[in-house]
Amino acid sequence: MAQDQENDLSAIAWPGFVDILSACIIMFVFFLMVVATALFFHILIFVSKVESDVIVEEVQSEYEYEFSQVQTEFAESIDQNVEYDKENNRFIVFFSDDAISLLPEVKTQLEQSIKEMIQGKSDYTITIQASKFESKLDVVSRKISLARMLNARNTLVSMELPSSKVIPRMVPGYVIGESDHWVIIEIKETE
Repeated sequence: MAQDQENDLSAIAWPGFVDILSACIIMFVFFLMVVATALFFHILIFVSKVESDVIVEEVQSEYEYEFSQVQTEFAESIDQNVEYDKENNRFIVFFSDDAISLLPEVKTQLEQSIKEMIQGKSDYTITIQASKFESKLDVVSRKISLARMLNARNTLVSMELPSSKVIPRMVPGYVIGESDHWVIIEIKETE
């Protein structure tokens, strides 16, 4: 009778051991599946990010190359012209297509004229306006326009004018005298 009880106990222990072992294996396989799925999606995201970065770098290098090609052509131009608009008390500097800096004679003319106009005045502002091109594709034109405006501002600041009185502004582009390559330097008295 004692032998029958031993056989019964060993028979009962075997299915419990198999259940525990199979549950551990199923949990391990489930864990491996979760990790493999997460790793798969992580690799997909990483590969797509790397591919998009490569495309962005190619596009940037292409446009940077084109811009640097155009930029090498920027120089002082003999076609630069300055007009004084008495009605609005402003100077309009017309640039050629490839010019961003002011010619030495234009700088001298502006310095002399502006010094005469502000002599003895303490309350004034000088607004420098350049045309802002609305087209998002015309990045080079916007950069050229901004460079022209900042070059004009630097010229005025180099005249030892207070930088707080020299205000640069980008305005919507329009044509003045058949040209949209201009910078307006306007002197206003403040009260």
